[in-house]
Amino acid sequence: MEPGRDLDSYGRLLFTGDHTMIRADFLERISTKESTLGSVEAARLSVSKDLYAMSWGPTKVPLYNLLGLFMLIEPDLRPEYLEISRFFIDTARVPVTGVDLSGTTALSHSFSTKPGFDFEYAQMLYDAGGDVNHKNRYGATVAQEIVQVYEFQNKQAVRGAKKAFSWYLAHGGNIDIADTDGCAVRGTILKMKHLLGDFVKIAETEDKRRAARSGVCCTTCGREDKKLLVCGRCKKARYCEPSGRICQKVDWPRHKTQCKA
Repeated sequence: MEPGRDLDSYGRLLFTGDHTMIRADFLERISTKESTLGSVEAARLSVSKDLYAMSWGPTKVPLYNLLGLFMLIEPDLRPEYLEISRFFIDTARVPVTGVDLSGTTALSHSFSTKPGFDFEYAQMLYDAGGDVNHKNRYGATVAQEIVQVYEFQNKQAVRGAKKAFSWYLAHGGNIDIADTDGCAVRGTILKMKHLLGDFVKIAETEDKRRAARSGVCCTTCGREDKKLLVCGRCKKARYCEPSGRICQKVDWPRHKTQCKA
């Protein structure tokens, strides 16, 4: 992202971090649409859709991805960008599910080790409905990237990757999701256990926790804070209610070998 090259007038407004002007712009957009749509709520929904559809630069970076990049480019303005993000989530109600050209969400970028690694922003996006198991255009979750540690002598990089991996699992990550090549993260870390032994231990700890809570947590993500539905065939596996999540669909390639009507 090169702000001077890739930003239009609205992108430049966002880049300033001036949340007062951004709020005023949002209200003006609603006012303009209200006269034709007939209600404030219909106008707000329309503006929200417009903002969600926006993208910038050659990689078609959507709104929250853009704000995440701004935090890297202008770290001194980070508090302002976080406040703007909160405004878009709480007031403008712009969904956090937008993806860039690679099919990656802002949430995936934010706790990836390349280059985001921003757990505060990740938590904000997660709480707003972001899915840690989102698959990019290559069918891979962000966990595939996290475990690709190339510099084992770089202790800081390794610590960061392990922290990201732990965060992923603690927030419902599933390492049995295969990418388009049929490769899953669990297979990767087991094959490279001599180098990724700590990742295996982190995964095993989470496996034990979920096994102990199998009756009250989702089979796919381990979450307990959502309504769970029981598999209609085996009556054993439990999954988050499909509204906003696709846990049962994601787990089916694995579960079908165990599922018995």
